[in-house]
Amino acid sequence: MDRNANPNVPGARIIDADAVIFRERFNRTSFAFKHLLHRHPLFTLPRLAQLAETMLAAGDTSKFLALGGEGAVPGSAFESLPRQARLARTVEELGSTRNWVKLSSADSFDAQYRDLLAAVLAEIAPLSGRDLLKEITWSSLTIFLASPRIVTPYHIDHESNFLFQVSGEKDLFLFDCNDRAVLTELEIESYYAGDFRAARHKAELQDRACAYRLVPGVAAHHPPLSPHWVRNGDTASVSVSIGFCMRPVDARARVYQANHYLRKLGLKPAPPGVSALRDRLKGSALGAMSKSHPDNPHEILYSGLNRLKTLITPFSYVRDALRGSGR
Repeated sequence: MDRNANPNVPGARIIDADAVIFRERFNRTSFAFKHLLHRHPLFTLPRLAQLAETMLAAGDTSKFLALGGEGAVPGSAFESLPRQARLARTVEELGSTRNWVKLSSADSFDAQYRDLLAAVLAEIAPLSGRDLLKEITWSSLTIFLASPRIVTPYHIDHESNFLFQVSGEKDLFLFDCNDRAVLTELEIESYYAGDFRAARHKAELQDRACAYRLVPGVAAHHPPLSPHWVRNGDTASVSVSIGFCMRPVDARARVYQANHYLRKLGLKPAPPGVSALRDRLKGSALGAMSKSHPDNPHEILYSGLNRLKTLITPFSYVRDALRGSGR
C-alpha cells in the first residue's frame, strides 16, 4: 500500500492486510494489520467535535458518552467513572483533560461516516473468506477518544470488532475468548443474561493476553467475546471501531441465554458447540420470540429474552406464593 495514498479518494483501499492471516484468524483469534484511516479528514478533532454537536442536536444523548478517567484500572467498571457535563467541548479539549469519550454509531448521524462504514465493510468481507455481508445483522462505526494515560476497563463485547488507531498511541491487551480460565462459561451466560460486567479481570492471568501497541495506521481485530482492556499513551488518542453482529454469533448467544435459565432450574447444560441439535433446540424458542427486524444489538440479543421473561414472571409469582403457603 502506498504510504501517500489518500483514503478519501473514492475507490482507494483502506486496509492493508495479509489475506491468508486475515481469513484464518477472522473471528477466531486476534491479529493486527495496517490501514489508512489515520489519513482520513473525518477523524480530525474539529470534525469530531462537529459530529458530537450533530449527535447532541439529534436529541439522543445516549450515543454520546463522556466519562472522567481519573483512577481507572483494568478491573474498573465504566459505571464507576464520573460523568462529564461539557459534552462536545470535551472533544475539543481532549489533550488537556482526563476524559474518555465514545461517539456511538456515528454512521447513523452523518452520511459521510455511513459511507465510510460501507467502504470498510466492503474490504473486510472478501478478506474474511465468508459471505460476510449476508451474515451481518447490524453494523456501526463508533469513535473512541481518550485523554493521555486513560485506561479503558476490562470487558467483553458481543460484536466482531476492528479497532483502527487514528492518532496517538495505546496498548491493547486482548485475551483468548476460548480460554475458559480467562473467560468462564458462567461469565458468558451472565453477560448474555444482561450482566455487562460479568467478565472479571483476573490479574494473575494477565500474561495470557496478546499485547498490541496501536499507533496511527495500525489496527487490531477482536473476535466476539474476546476480553480486553486498553491503556492510552502519553498523548490524546482517537480510535475508530468498526463493529458488527453476525447471524451465527447471534444464534450462539441465544444458546448461552437458554443455558443461563436451564442452570437456574438445576440442570447442567452443555456449552454451545457440543451438540448442533441441542443448540438449535435451545436457540429456536428465543429466536422465534426475538424481534424480526432489530434496530440495534440490544434488540438482537434481548428482545426474545425480554419476551420470555414476561412469560416466566407470572409463573414465578405463583411458585413463590405456593412455597410461602406451604403447599
